[in-house]
Amino acid sequence: MSASVRRILVLNVGKPVNGDVSQRPEAVALREAQPDYVVFVCSQPDRPQAGSLDYVGEYARLVSLSPNQYESLVLPDPDDLADCYQKLVQCLEGLRVRFPGAELLADYTAGTKTMSAALALAALDNEQSPEVKLRLVRGQRGQQATVIPGTESFVAVSGIHDLRARRLVSRARDALERFDYAEADRLLGQALQREISPSLRGQLERVRNLCRAFDAWDRYELERAATLLGIYRANWYQWLEVLQQLQGVTRAFTAKENRQSPDQPRLIDLDQLRDPYVAVEDLLLNAERRAAQARYDDAMARVYRALELLVQLRLWLGHRIDTSNADLARLPEALRVQYASRVEPGRPLTLALLQAWDVLAAFPDEPLADWLRAERGRLLDWTRHRNHSLLAHGFTPVTGNVWREYGCDGIELCRAGLTVLVEKNVRRPLKHRQFPQVDLLSEVT
Repeated sequence: MSASVRRILVLNVGKPVNGDVSQRPEAVALREAQPDYVVFVCSQPDRPQAGSLDYVGEYARLVSLSPNQYESLVLPDPDDLADCYQKLVQCLEGLRVRFPGAELLADYTAGTKTMSAALALAALDNEQSPEVKLRLVRGQRGQQATVIPGTESFVAVSGIHDLRARRLVSRARDALERFDYAEADRLLGQALQREISPSLRGQLERVRNLCRAFDAWDRYELERAATLLGIYRANWYQWLEVLQQLQGVTRAFTAKENRQSPDQPRLIDLDQLRDPYVAVEDLLLNAERRAAQARYDDAMARVYRALELLVQLRLWLGHRIDTSNADLARLPEALRVQYASRVEPGRPLTLALLQAWDVLAAFPDEPLADWLRAERGRLLDWTRHRNHSLLAHGFTPVTGNVWREYGCDGIELCRAGLTVLVEKNVRRPLKHRQFPQVDLLSEVT
């Protein structure tokens, strides 16, 4: 039986006023749908009053349905929305199991208003594939607003794909609230698989591309992010300026070849950037997004990298010191003897965060020197908690309380250093801000 069932009609049944079912909308739906199997959704008889269940046999005979081609779903109270909805949800799920791959049509024309609402809701909420197709019997209305007999048609409910898509958009909104661009991309992709209206499709495609751009940026796939944002350059040019600076910073720290001459230092490309320090702010914003997702270990690690990068940038841009291969002759004179004992033949002199911090603070003309010396104790306290975390050197989880007490302190510390650079005219900051969230959906109408 299941192999031969290709089309199923779930049909709300009402009671004919004059007892003649042949002129009812249910009859129109049965004749035009030509289903292989029918579920008649009807009310329980309450003697002496009849229920719509009493008319199921007549509808079946009207279109020559054999007993194994239909069933009745009896609703004890056709005015109880919650109960009607739950029973219809279970019915649709059961039909999918019994008749896999069959086309599912749901006609909510007849029955009580509650039955109609319940069937429409159950069909809309069923997100499995193939989806439930909502149908309606409609026709030309006369002077009393009643349908003129003979004009009825069994038609698809217009805009239903847009309605289903908007339900997915609502879930994408929740994902964006927590900066989950990958999940928002997935949900919008499901919405775009439907036969939605051209205007809604264009809006959702734009939002999906932007979600993909910020997801790529979150993972530091900067070239992909720039490509996707570039599609909408007119509205996102400020973000593209930041991306350009970030790409320059990453190239400077990762490029070991492709130099015009072997004499060029590794970090020489930083000199061409307007605001390399924006990369520090970007890491802090990234850390805040991880914290918003309760990924506190990840957030702590990004704050550490931001503090480290701030010092690395200052050492190079202010004193031509590369922390991965420090030139002993460029260190502050007071520290050269101390660090000379650490130099091993054939191996570069590297500076970890605290070492780089102390070296930078020892330069008397360094704009951050006073701030570095004043905040050293605070940095030590922060790194102690960071070092105990799983993504550093320990196994202690960074809880929400630890993050709020210590993790946020690292962000404050780093931003204070950036502020000093601006106040002393060392940095000309580009405008950077936290990634957009639900405002990405503001133009979806």
